[in-house]
Amino acid sequence: MSNTYDIIYQFWNSAVLRAGIKLGIFSLLEEKQPCSCESIVNSLKSNPKFMHSFLEACVVLGLLEKEGNDYRNTKETSESLIPGKSNYIGDLALHITNYWSTWGKLDRLILEGRTELPFDNGFVDAQTYWKDYMYGQHNRAESGQIDNLIQNTDLTGRKKLLDVGGGMGSYSLPLCKAYSNLQVCLLDAKESLELARKLVRENNMSDRVVLKEGNFHTVELNEDYDVVLISGVVCITSEEENRKIFSRAFEVLEPGGLIIVQDFMQMGENNQKHFLDTMMDLYLKIAFDPGSADYPSEDIASWLTDAGFEKHKQTFLPTQLNLITAEKPR
Repeated sequence: MSNTYDIIYQFWNSAVLRAGIKLGIFSLLEEKQPCSCESIVNSLKSNPKFMHSFLEACVVLGLLEKEGNDYRNTKETSESLIPGKSNYIGDLALHITNYWSTWGKLDRLILEGRTELPFDNGFVDAQTYWKDYMYGQHNRAESGQIDNLIQNTDLTGRKKLLDVGGGMGSYSLPLCKAYSNLQVCLLDAKESLELARKLVRENNMSDRVVLKEGNFHTVELNEDYDVVLISGVVCITSEEENRKIFSRAFEVLEPGGLIIVQDFMQMGENNQKHFLDTMMDLYLKIAFDPGSADYPSEDIASWLTDAGFEKHKQTFLPTQLNLITAEKPR
């Protein structure tokens, strides 16, 4: 079939994936595989005809394998769709597909230049949306982004890190593990910090990670940080707001302090990332803020320069997010 036909039917594929996650079918098969359709029907108390059609759809999509009348998870499904595994991205899949109703109004949103969140149109409630969002970002971190951040930044000798909009601490907590002398102030909204608190306890980091609720521009902060981490914030924020964020980061850093910007950003030439960046740019506008964007890395670097930073370094990563680091002059 033509590319146009392929595009027409692609939303069916993500619908099957979302349903499999919400029904718990992949987790069920991980425990009992191989498993017949009848057994799955009995476990989930579902309609036999619908379930059979659904399982066959999972097979043709490569989510499941079939042996005779039995089904089992594929290797990739077992690695990426089972909660608790390091490469799990099921929460990220739920977050992205929570925007179905929003994408369905894309023509109107383009004409109006308007963002619409899933709880604005009733697709999911606000609590579900934010939970899926935060855990989805955590999925991204654990499935490779953390390792790339640690491998491409050097915090040797640095002692105090401010994690701006740090969510659950998905990046700052592993940095604490990598650097035993590092202390962290995790700054975010109340809802995010409730999830972060659980992760801090699980990692026995209560003595090294302080959770601080507030707005970065107005909250009272010391000015003795030697690292500021800003991850996943720039792309969902307007240029004007990003410039303010970088200026505030400059203020709270000690001379010689390091700023780390990790985010979706256009950097270098890579066909796969160019596709993702292009689609991400549209998604960010309808999903977060009309002024948000998947910015060129050169733009972000120039805003850092205008804020007073020097020694910029751009790092293209094999994972979804790229890096820019810079220093406050001594």
